[in-house]
Amino acid sequence: MKVSFTGTGCSGKSTLLKLCQEKYGDRFEYVTEVTRPIARKGLTINEDGDDSTQRAIIDAHIHNNRLGNAIMDRCIIDGLVYTKWLYIKGKVDHHTMDYAYTNYINLIKDLDIVFHTEPVDMVDDGERSTSADFQSEIYKLFKQQLERLKYDRVNFTGKIVNLEGSVEKRFNDIIMALDI
Repeated sequence: MKVSFTGTGCSGKSTLLKLCQEKYGDRFEYVTEVTRPIARKGLTINEDGDDSTQRAIIDAHIHNNRLGNAIMDRCIIDGLVYTKWLYIKGKVDHHTMDYAYTNYINLIKDLDIVFHTEPVDMVDDGERSTSADFQSEIYKLFKQQLERLKYDRVNFTGKIVNLEGSVEKRFNDIIMALDI
């Protein structure tokens, strides 16, 4: 089973993934980071991302997709959404946008459950963006992409679960979805 969290920065994905690790232990492999390791390699992320950043992120999603039974902190939806925002802003070229979209089409079909995390209060960790405008624009793109995904039953046959409310409520919703 391939499971992923998806959503804007500061939406609780890492917190929920840690709770999954505690509950499910070695039942799954866990991908705890995608974007931060890329930033630590010297590539710019968030609204300062560029072609190199987005290609590295998409490549990380391709690599993570090779895992068998896994829960991932982010997935190809994130890669597509952030690349789309950068493309709209003129920060990545059409080749990078095409690379993101092509890999989205190829990888999305392998996801069984996508947990979309609604934003929570932003915390400055020194790596992710704290721009409210950036977060708002990214959130709108996520909502649009997830709405499209609901109707794309050719490439995606999995389940989308929207997570909102307290950490406890979100985690209970995760348990219900995973323990079917």
